[in-house]
Amino acid sequence: MIGRKPVPRALKLARGNPGHRPIRDDEPQPAAVADLAVPEVLQGDADAAAAWATTAPLLHRNGLLTETDVAALVLYCQHYARWVAAERAIRKHGMMIVTTKKGVRRFTVSPYLAIASTAADHCRKLLLEFGCTPVSRARVHAPKHEPRNQDKDRFFGGHAPGRGSA
Repeated sequence: MIGRKPVPRALKLARGNPGHRPIRDDEPQPAAVADLAVPEVLQGDADAAAAWATTAPLLHRNGLLTETDVAALVLYCQHYARWVAAERAIRKHGMMIVTTKKGVRRFTVSPYLAIASTAADHCRKLLLEFGCTPVSRARVHAPKHEPRNQDKDRFFGGHAPGRGSA
């Protein structure tokens, strides 16, 4: 696919449809995740399981975790655990590795730096998909909800007089 990624309908509505293009109403609406238990694939890795236990409830509370998003969150947790492991190895062994060949010391960059960098990049990209960074969150402008006034709703149908149509 060439060009920009399509923007989900809910995100267009939250942004106020700045492009004023027609909004499709046939976009799938997957159900929210019912079970927030750590998936089996993450249970063997304490760091990945901890990432799930922290992130899944947060996304669920904010309506950002549906049944179709589980695989993406599992990937995030796996990359997060990989990043944590690589950072631990860097702290333990350093950023440079000294090798000796025939009495000559050579310094090479630790392979854990590349692992940490790649895993962090994957995590960042997945966080953007979930709207979990300040920039990706700032692009959504959701209207503030005022408490409902039952009397006003009864007399004016939920619309304040003098607003909207003339």
